[in-house]
Amino acid sequence: MLEAIKDRIKKFEQIIDKFPEVRYAGDPVLRQVAAEVSLGEGILIGKRLGEILMRYRTEVGYGRGFAAPQVGESKAVFVTFVDNKLETFINPKITERSSETNFYRELCLSSGIMAADTERSEWIVMEWIDVDGKHHKEKFDGFLARLYQHEVAHLLGKLNLDEAAEGGTLVVVFADGR
Repeated sequence: MLEAIKDRIKKFEQIIDKFPEVRYAGDPVLRQVAAEVSLGEGILIGKRLGEILMRYRTEVGYGRGFAAPQVGESKAVFVTFVDNKLETFINPKITERSSETNFYRELCLSSGIMAADTERSEWIVMEWIDVDGKHHKEKFDGFLARLYQHEVAHLLGKLNLDEAAEGGTLVVVFADGR
């Protein structure tokens, strides 16, 4: 087991070297509440985040989203990559959430090799602006609800490790997903 942890740490060190722009647990920018942005600024930040996320996915084989604080910008923008589509969310806000919750062991690109059992609402209603300047208000459940809650948490200065469920587990994640 110790050798597997050492191996995971070596792989993580390689990721850190290839992605110096990514911020990790302990960086103060990840604790700030992100500022709203103009449409133009949101588009530029979203483009940068999308480029980093796609490069990250190519290099390591996973990653579904990046929020601006994760690359050192305390701005209210995040991107996701779902169903082979990159999408930018500018000034997103969760306006409603279910009282029913579920648990899942969440990874986070800013939490290094740690994952946390995290409790989140089963569904949410989120408002945001897209890169065309169109305002959206939509209800999400399942995977998208969880993903968007995770990314919005970054904009509120929280990591998945902060939101670990009471009595839940913090674990080292190995390359094979264990």
